Amino acid sequence: MPHLIELFAAEHCPGSPDARVRLREFAAHRRDVVVVERSVDGNLEAARRYGLFATPAIVVDGRAVLYGVPTIAQLAARCDDRTAATV
Repeated sequence: MPHLIELFAAEHCPGSPDARVRLREFAAHRRDVVVVERSVDGNLEAARRYGLFATPAIVVDGRAVLYGVPTIAQLAARCDDRTAATV
């Protein structure tokens, strides 16, 4: 079953472009990962659903939340641990 990684980004957020690059890099090496980018600019509904309070925010499999630009190791750990908590 593929892992769904959602990137919540904003135009005004200086970390969003780096997070986008990191997620693309991670997904390029993992066939079990699907990345979806969501803009919070003018559309906060999805971010509210997860209770997000900052960007960039990365939600892995609807549960694990990472803020900022994650490392490859952090992303791998969240994908390999289906019970990961919010960090």
